[in-house]
Amino acid sequence: MSWTKNVGKSSIRVAAAVLLLSQLLGATGSVSAASKDVEVHLLGINDLHGQLDTTSIVNDKKVGTAPILATYLKEAQAKYEHFLLFHNGDSVGASAPVSSLDRDEPTMEWMNMMGFDVASLGNHEFDQGIAALKAQIFGGLDPKEGKVTHAGAKFDYVNANVIETSTGKTLIKPYVIKEVGGVKIGFIGLVTKATPAKVSPSATAGVRFLSTEEEVEAVNKYAQELQDQGVETIIVLAHDPATTKDGVTTGEAADLAKALPADSPVDVIVAGDNHGYANGEVNGKLIVQAYSYGTAFEDIKLMIDPTTGDVTEKSATVITTYQEGVKEDPESLAIIKKSLDKHPELTKPVGTTDGSVTRTDAYNNEAPLGNLIADAMRQADFGDDGGAADFAFMNPGGIRADLPQGNVTFADLAKIQPFGNTLVKLELTGEQIQTLLEQQWGTNADGTPNTKTLQISGLKYTADFNKPVAERVTSLSLEDGTAIDPAKTYTAVVNNYMAAGGDNYKVLVDAKSSLAGPIDLDVFYQYIVDTYKGGSIKAKIEGRITNLASSTEQTDIPVTTDFISRAEFVSALVDILKLNEVATAPTFKDVAADAAYADAIAEATHAGFIQGYDGNFNPDHDITREEAATILAKLLNNQASDKNAATIISGFEDSKTVSSYAVESMAKLIDKGILGAAEENLLQPKQGLSMNEAKALIQKAVVVAKAS
Repeated sequence: MSWTKNVGKSSIRVAAAVLLLSQLLGATGSVSAASKDVEVHLLGINDLHGQLDTTSIVNDKKVGTAPILATYLKEAQAKYEHFLLFHNGDSVGASAPVSSLDRDEPTMEWMNMMGFDVASLGNHEFDQGIAALKAQIFGGLDPKEGKVTHAGAKFDYVNANVIETSTGKTLIKPYVIKEVGGVKIGFIGLVTKATPAKVSPSATAGVRFLSTEEEVEAVNKYAQELQDQGVETIIVLAHDPATTKDGVTTGEAADLAKALPADSPVDVIVAGDNHGYANGEVNGKLIVQAYSYGTAFEDIKLMIDPTTGDVTEKSATVITTYQEGVKEDPESLAIIKKSLDKHPELTKPVGTTDGSVTRTDAYNNEAPLGNLIADAMRQADFGDDGGAADFAFMNPGGIRADLPQGNVTFADLAKIQPFGNTLVKLELTGEQIQTLLEQQWGTNADGTPNTKTLQISGLKYTADFNKPVAERVTSLSLEDGTAIDPAKTYTAVVNNYMAAGGDNYKVLVDAKSSLAGPIDLDVFYQYIVDTYKGGSIKAKIEGRITNLASSTEQTDIPVTTDFISRAEFVSALVDILKLNEVATAPTFKDVAADAAYADAIAEATHAGFIQGYDGNFNPDHDITREEAATILAKLLNNQASDKNAATIISGFEDSKTVSSYAVESMAKLIDKGILGAAEENLLQPKQGLSMNEAKALIQKAVVVAKAS
């Protein structure tokens, strides 16, 4: 970002002037005295999703909102002589109502005010189609309802892997060059290849997405073009998932890094989409991601040789935007106030909750909030005098937030259903309903499960995960227990995203009839008002969905498939082993001394079962099968296997998805008969564990350890 770009920001100008003066007087500055390398800081965010006024909770502390994030970013800018500001996809879409009610123009206004330099496209930029995407970026009348005129971005958007079919060229420019501190930096943009499956099919009409191989070729091609223009520092803004855990970085962004040549001029790949944390190096490329919703930002430090343009050092820090003690940025507050003044309904309470109406585990099981939304959809008025539909189905990915404890406003409801989807009433046979439920259980390209459990109203079913998908639904009935007739025609309400085959619910495209109706948020709001009349909003798990967990032994007893946390797993382990040797609190930064699980974590640490990562234990994160294996393998430390670990793992179809740190541990447990396939010939190392599964694993490991 150029110096003149900030002349209107007095506080930053003064701070920067002080910094320059200190450099002139000989203090340590942003140019190394030894190497004369130029120090550049790339300050960035990803997946903001228009959450301008949304407060999130991290480690029991309030974080986020645009005014808080802006203060952090402006203070960071004031510290550095040379910096650039970027956003890596999904700046808009699935937004808070303070932004979405005006087609995300408030978010674009905020980004323009902040002086962003470059941004990439995310899948949510495609939510409303190509015409709407271009209006937001380049300015003009928004095609949806034709009520909002966009000013356009005052910064560059880049993308290299979305091709307009009519021209054969990239939808927008594939890269851009920025000059700062006398050095040139190139930015290439990418968006996740899963975008067509994440948005309505009509939203990507007229474009195609490059395959994995084509994408790698494109990055190599544009990197060479940048080098031909004298650019040796190259950043890929890849709105692709990535996660760093226990020092290992995985995901699409990591796969891209591995696919690029080891001597590729690409220095950094910024990740996004999965709202996670990433900060690690893969094949010489630094991969970084800073969660989502403005709860954090990344500060990527580059030391660049001004003669060659090469990066000589690179590192990154992800900073959480805690609210405590931080003054809100007045320019950001003014943008939010303008929207709230325009939409006063956002602040009016429509009821209260006790905090129990949540979407917890909605991708795998029935959730209270899922039931509430599906019930509202089923009652929707389509103006056809048809009354309530027989059924309603809500995709879990469309439920974006929980109902808060205390007062609930229209704004809170809009955060839950931010897409403005149209509800659609379909006619489906009982057989098609069965097929729809089967389509909940997909498979990723690497063989791992891709489950998107529909939230339902008007029916109930049992799914036996010991059976193949085509046989998994073992009972299917109306709410009163009457069996659903495969040949009978029923009415079902879904949103237009699902009706068009989104999220792989392809059977809906073959519905006998289709009737478009009201907006989902309007229906949800009116249902809350009419049903609860400003009082307590209630919803609970009612047994609409019964999942029978997969196990090596058949059982007729339904067991929960809720995934347990790392803290719960460790607590179960300590309980079964009856450990009671320490009296000191655990040393992890994110484990409070008075937490219910603190003693168990302290015992497990003392026994050498756990060590955490970077001073944290992440107690609330779901524990995966491979994480559990690394803990339990420590019970068997003196039991070496005669077989090669990689050979043992290779016997499973998804062996390549096992993280390198977990290969030996999983192999040891497999070899000792403790751990088996999760489903058919799949290890599913990234899948969570239910409490039943965890206790069974621990008990097997303890038996084997005692027998040795």
